[in-house]
Amino acid sequence: MTIPRLTPSVRSREFRQFSFVEIARIVDKWLFASDTTHRQLDRDILGIDPGYSQGFQSMGVLHFLGLTKEFHGIFESRDRSEVIQELKKSDQDFNQIINYLEHKKEDKDFIVAGQLIESGRSRDSYFDERYGKRLRELESTDGRSNNGHSRKEQPILKALLFKDASNMECSLCHKNLPTEIMVLAHIKPRSECSFSERTDLSVVMPVCKIGCDDLFEKGYLIVSD
Repeated sequence: MTIPRLTPSVRSREFRQFSFVEIARIVDKWLFASDTTHRQLDRDILGIDPGYSQGFQSMGVLHFLGLTKEFHGIFESRDRSEVIQELKKSDQDFNQIINYLEHKKEDKDFIVAGQLIESGRSRDSYFDERYGKRLRELESTDGRSNNGHSRKEQPILKALLFKDASNMECSLCHKNLPTEIMVLAHIKPRSECSFSERTDLSVVMPVCKIGCDDLFEKGYLIVSD
């Protein structure tokens, strides 16, 4: 199958109005159901009277992501995991769309990611652009093979804490290094963090990947109380 070219719109007003979960549902319906319309998406997902909105809210969301009419129902009857793998192999940047397609309503990891994204949007009008930049940065340094939930949170956290900074000080060795070789490490092990701690930015610290991250991860460096 030939995947159409993404043609993202610069208009972000509609996209910024809705939550991670709402956008994930819009993207899912648009790609996997050919019998849905923008008006139906406004009504069924966004809870907006389509007689008033005329479908422009969901259309604005989709157009901002580059999902025009050529993508409507393109993956209908296709297996979701196969579609995601196909998008990962594409020469186009589908990272943001893949994040939405991998969303599972009952999955705590995705709820955390969604809350972090919404927090970023509420405090930073440039968050989505910065998030996109950090996604591309991760892609260029780590490739597409590592697909863990921790990896998914990294570009969100970097967009929140690094913003547009190109360099950052490592919290352990105190060297000022490019953000491309930094990670945001959980001071308290991520697996032991409560839901509220996972969305608390003070639980992470910038750590360099040229030694400190591995030493900290394996317990050779310790952060005391």
